[in-house]
Amino acid sequence: MKRTVKIGIKRYLEGFLQGLVNKYDPKVVRDEVFQKAFSSGEQGNYKPFHAALIPPELLRIQSFFRSFSTSLGQGVFEYIAKLVAEANPQWIEVKANYTFKANASPTIQSAVDTFLEDVVSRRVPPFPYPAFPEPNSKFIKDVVVDLSFKGRDGGIYFLEIKSPKPNKDQTRRTKEKFLFLLATYPNARAYYAFPYNPYGELKQSYRWSFTQQFFDLEREVLMGKEFWDFIGGNDTYEEILAVFREVGEEKGKEITRRLIEGSS
Repeated sequence: MKRTVKIGIKRYLEGFLQGLVNKYDPKVVRDEVFQKAFSSGEQGNYKPFHAALIPPELLRIQSFFRSFSTSLGQGVFEYIAKLVAEANPQWIEVKANYTFKANASPTIQSAVDTFLEDVVSRRVPPFPYPAFPEPNSKFIKDVVVDLSFKGRDGGIYFLEIKSPKPNKDQTRRTKEKFLFLLATYPNARAYYAFPYNPYGELKQSYRWSFTQQFFDLEREVLMGKEFWDFIGGNDTYEEILAVFREVGEEKGKEITRRLIEGSS
């Protein structure tokens, strides 16, 4: 991975962490706010015994970690993936959150709906895809793709970068999105991409049921090292992890101090 890409990732992560810390700095948010947040009956978080024992500093750190986990999954990986793909000479026309036009004529819609229902009822496996009929109208729908690019051979790749434990509705919608795209761009490849495997490094250990219901893990899912090396080349996964560790080592003590003491 190019040095400029590593620097770009590092600067982005530093800004990302700084923004989160600023939200939870005790100079900005008083301790009483955190006490109330963990004692809110309206939100179903009324825990008077917990709030009575836990110091405000720990409540602040817990809130920070929740926000960190959510934010890291919402856009950070997409941003980094685009940087990495753009630097790989194998790919051209790298686009993030790009809107593609997909054919959604009644015949295509019917084929997609039927296939999804058959997958849900386990009458057919999630792969291979169905044979799509000829469209019987020019009805088009917009399909937004998290990350897309072309290979030097002209092949198109669609990647949806999501949390590795998606819910059932999200997983079905992603499969549906891919089906419309592949009916329109028959030579394309579509992948459900997970930045990491929550069950360990080995893909065989992954066992989230919703993903397995709608996707063939070997043919439609890129996960962890497999994902990062696919878009960036060999050893990209390890290099990105090294950048994350570097930022963590440099910023970890400062983050803890800011959250507890509010010192800048």
